[in-house]
Amino acid sequence: MEKKTIGKFISALRKANGMTQKELGEKLFVSDKTVSRWECDECTPELSLIPSIAEIFGITTDELLRGERNNPDREVASEDAANKQKAKSDKQFKLMLHSRKKKFTNLSFISIGLIIVGLIAAMICNLGFSKGLLGFCLASVFFVAATICQICFTVSFRLLIDEEEAEHAEEIKKANTDMVFSSVKIFFGILLTFAFCLPIATMINGANYGLVFEYWLGYGLLASALAFLIAFCLYKIFIRKALISKEIVWLDERVVSKVNAESKLLGKICIVFTVVLAIIILATYIITSSVSESTFIERERFDDPDKFIAYMQSEYDAWYDEGYGNLPPSEVPTHEPNKKWAEIDGKKYYYNPVLYESINILQHENGEWEIVVTTDEADQNGQVMYSILSAGLLSLHVINLAVCVVWYLVKTKKRKTA
Repeated sequence: MEKKTIGKFISALRKANGMTQKELGEKLFVSDKTVSRWECDECTPELSLIPSIAEIFGITTDELLRGERNNPDREVASEDAANKQKAKSDKQFKLMLHSRKKKFTNLSFISIGLIIVGLIAAMICNLGFSKGLLGFCLASVFFVAATICQICFTVSFRLLIDEEEAEHAEEIKKANTDMVFSSVKIFFGILLTFAFCLPIATMINGANYGLVFEYWLGYGLLASALAFLIAFCLYKIFIRKALISKEIVWLDERVVSKVNAESKLLGKICIVFTVVLAIIILATYIITSSVSESTFIERERFDDPDKFIAYMQSEYDAWYDEGYGNLPPSEVPTHEPNKKWAEIDGKKYYYNPVLYESINILQHENGEWEIVVTTDEADQNGQVMYSILSAGLLSLHVINLAVCVVWYLVKTKKRKTA
């Protein structure tokens, strides 16, 4: 059986009469915190206040000091009244909380609307008037406005837990946490949309002449993906833990332990990703410093004009035969297309200039010849090989990122199923 105390009796009488701690304190000229301390049995009212408290609640001082009424029927009635008042108070609180959450949700659509309007303004300026930089600046104004609005909405509708609402603390904590997490999602949307619009301002063509939709879509999605990865890591590792430690959001101990474990895992993955990224960048710098397109181009070199002449004329003859050798005699053209004459060391030769990217002829003072011929086919093959090398180096970044993402997803999935 629960022990009857003055504090619990005062609490029951106050609730039965529909009074708050503040209202009772004002009648007795004491603070609401003092009333709270009475009801928590941390201290008892001063003797000079006993008659006043008894008069307010219509009881005798003897009943107040004993912590119960002399008439059992009156005590039961008082408890019933207190229970009814508590049920009514709980219902009113839930209605108030639901109303605040609904208003917050409705106002959040203003922030979402500002994001959409900013994106539309960027599209009109970039695609309609070819003013990418202007579009980005207008969009940024709307994005900043959306951020400010969402912060204000979150702060305004956040409920504080005071002594009056201590019994509803868990519901208040859950409502505040839901509002903060909803705002975080909107902030992510603002950041990704901002990153999507960034190429029209940072790329020269986009800023001065506007970007065509295909290029904007490609670069914009890439920028948004990078922004999401960076923001996701920062949020999971630092921001979410800060929100929990500063009691801006409340999570139970089991969830908090999972959050801490996830933060450690993601931090470890980010360190590994950064180290591998630095190694790849260093390797790329070393390779590209020592290798160029010309490295992969095979050139023909001659030190004898006669060999050079024979090579050039045989190349033309082979090209001519491949082009017309299978035609019937009646359809073979009478002229020789693309045939051009030139002279070296007093000797004339013919060749096809279309077949060559460059022909460098140099005779040294001692009479020696240095002739370098680069065919168009060899030049194209060199470009292809260099492109393959560049793509291979780029693919290392993609592989590094993909491995880290898979690592994170596998580990988090195991933690959820554990």
